[in-house]
Amino acid sequence: MKLKRWHLYLIVTLCFVMAFVAINRKYDRFYRVNGINNDNRALIEMYLDDDEQEYLVENAIPVDRFIKYIEYPEFKLEYYEFYNALDRTKKYPNYNELINVGNQLVSKLDESFANTALSKCNILIKNDLISAYINQENFDFDNIEYYQLLRSIYDDNDYTYVSDTNTYLEIMKEYDDLEEKKLYTVFKQLSSNFTKTSLVTLFNHELQPNAKRIYNPSELSLVVNNEAYIGGYEPKNQVVTVGMPRVRYSMYLEEETCNNLMDMYRACYDEGYRDMILTAAFISYDVASLEDKGVIPGYNEYQLGTTVNLQKSEISVADFNQTDIYQWLINHCHEYGFILRYPADKVMVTGHEYSPTTFRYVGKDIATELYEQNLALEEYEDKGDKE
Repeated sequence: MKLKRWHLYLIVTLCFVMAFVAINRKYDRFYRVNGINNDNRALIEMYLDDDEQEYLVENAIPVDRFIKYIEYPEFKLEYYEFYNALDRTKKYPNYNELINVGNQLVSKLDESFANTALSKCNILIKNDLISAYINQENFDFDNIEYYQLLRSIYDDNDYTYVSDTNTYLEIMKEYDDLEEKKLYTVFKQLSSNFTKTSLVTLFNHELQPNAKRIYNPSELSLVVNNEAYIGGYEPKNQVVTVGMPRVRYSMYLEEETCNNLMDMYRACYDEGYRDMILTAAFISYDVASLEDKGVIPGYNEYQLGTTVNLQKSEISVADFNQTDIYQWLINHCHEYGFILRYPADKVMVTGHEYSPTTFRYVGKDIATELYEQNLALEEYEDKGDKE
């Protein structure tokens, strides 16, 4: 009896299916995985679940890209590129810590940057901001260059510079209306002049009427008054004044100011005027807060570390302008970078009563110009603004 044609088709189909099944039983599904061998195949089958094995095969991931992590409990195959990126930094003492950091990192990146997570990871690694990103909820990739500036004044494991930077930038943009390029320059000055604590004081206190924040208080020609707020600023290069009589041992000044004051004192002494005494120097924000002298902390010129009070021993403040030392200072202090801060003929300009004992270091160039043109510091600032 002859087979009908459809019977023949059925037999051929059955034979094909049986052959396909037989061949696939012998087929190694890991053949596309570069570097596979019996040892790592055993590890793969032991530590990767079915989904991960399928992911491995579909993406043809070379064994050497992940095998060193496979035995760690928290290892996730799909994160292997992130682990390798972190491993190249040489910052992690063991793979267990590396994998833990990698998992936290990818989990957070995937929330906002699912399609570009790896490139964001590389940006964080380049800028050494992995831990900061993981530990700060409001990390903003647009502010990375600012984070790098501010982090230098924070402790190594203190990542609050991220949230603080965001806050300070918002305030500066809102109140100062700075362009991006100018903003970066100003922020650089900010991070150079202040500490973490003094910045908090600068930004978290309500300003006096018409006052503005000063971000570069180390500028020698700066006028500090009730319209110029320097917060908790204090110069970072302070030194104890030694080498001349003073009312207290621990009197501090900005280093350049101190050096020039000593030169001025020695010159005055060598010319026979030997009773000069230092009666006031740097006053910190906290000390000014405790003093009941009408001084408002943060608007105090003595915080600059460049303002001093000089007198003649056993002579009152009121009589100091009648002394030989006062006359010598008026004629020569500019040679050492100092000016009489509040002259008698400039009361209307400075807004401050005459003070024969108060001198300010502004550098030799500015001091000489002010001396030769009979200008107060406020007039120098005004001229600069007009130019």
